[in-house]
Amino acid sequence: MQHSRPIRTFITIILLTIIGLSQTSAQKLIRDFSIGRKNFVDTIKIKMWNGAIIIPVEIDGKIKNLMFDTGANTGFWIGEEEDWMAPSGDSTTTVDSQNKRKKTAIMKIPSMKIGSLTITDYPLVVADGLSDYTCGIIDGALGFDFAVKGISFKFDTKDSLMIVTDRKRFFVKEEKGHLKVKYKHYSKPDPKVWVQFPFVRAKLDFDSGYIGGWFSLPQHLLDIWAKENPQIKQQLDEMTMNVDTTVMTGAGLFGASLDSVVNGELHVPEIGLGDLVFKDVWISTATHKRLIGSAILEHTSLIIDAPKKSFVFLPHNGNYEITAANRGFGMSCILAEAGDTLGAVKVVVRNGTAAYEKGLRTGDYLISVNGVEIPDLCTYILLMRQGKVTNYIFRSPEGTVKEIELE
Repeated sequence: MQHSRPIRTFITIILLTIIGLSQTSAQKLIRDFSIGRKNFVDTIKIKMWNGAIIIPVEIDGKIKNLMFDTGANTGFWIGEEEDWMAPSGDSTTTVDSQNKRKKTAIMKIPSMKIGSLTITDYPLVVADGLSDYTCGIIDGALGFDFAVKGISFKFDTKDSLMIVTDRKRFFVKEEKGHLKVKYKHYSKPDPKVWVQFPFVRAKLDFDSGYIGGWFSLPQHLLDIWAKENPQIKQQLDEMTMNVDTTVMTGAGLFGASLDSVVNGELHVPEIGLGDLVFKDVWISTATHKRLIGSAILEHTSLIIDAPKKSFVFLPHNGNYEITAANRGFGMSCILAEAGDTLGAVKVVVRNGTAAYEKGLRTGDYLISVNGVEIPDLCTYILLMRQGKVTNYIFRSPEGTVKEIELE
């Protein structure tokens, strides 16, 4: 499995792909689609992208790469509607990672194949605002509705394999000796698990569509905890390395956004998830959601035991202590405005971070990476997937060239 560490370590591109559906629509959608076999077990080769699970799915005679997104209530498609999509006649209100709401038509995939499994009438919504940030790496996503329907999975993220089954006790032997992390889903099939922070025990969404992310806590929630308990406030103050009002980038179902938010940067020495311990974790609080992201799946395989409503994490090489050391460079990349002749990709820089200290400022243009010119955002993202990036050249709006080396 190849790891794209530079995206996470140095440059942060926030890519949250969350769909929220109303309770009535979600439950109806879960009942509607069907799987053509019973009592099945299938093994399928998958791909990994910063911990995100990408499954090859045959649709309309072509292989499409669909991410398995535990943060999505059902499927979604990146791009415009296609001829093979069938209107369901229904619509729903979708809520994306930026808390944007929109009335969206529910489409269906009349037939798709995952390995030897045929799934009919699988529901999805069309997300036309993400293509600039996914760059053909994924075509869409499958949602957590498969698990709600009783389908279990093992994602071997080390060897890039997926086992999918409807047998209720199929993974019992593999689960033996491992602590099961129970999840709950309430009005929507989004799995929530308990996480132990040094300052509080909190319930977070496990969202494998939070690509390359570790843990996410919103600032307003930390403010509430601090107000309720002076001891928690003291712990948070000690762990807070930097606080400023800054512009943060986000990409959701309906496009990218720039939000001016209060951003606290926490350095948390230890976080517990079941029998897993994550050490040296950096958390940005410039978010609307409390999440666990896909980065943990670069270090551990995962069993989703649907009948037991539990996750079982199987750490690679048996290591139950995982060091994140995920402090970012402090820079996000966004598309420049249409018609901008100074550059195609601009940066957003947080105050007090390594990027800021090296002289970068919000609004600077990314010109080249390792000597390769950056004519669009996808060129940059695909370059970052190929290996370690060390040399960056930026240009300010006033024309100042800034060359930065990263170790």
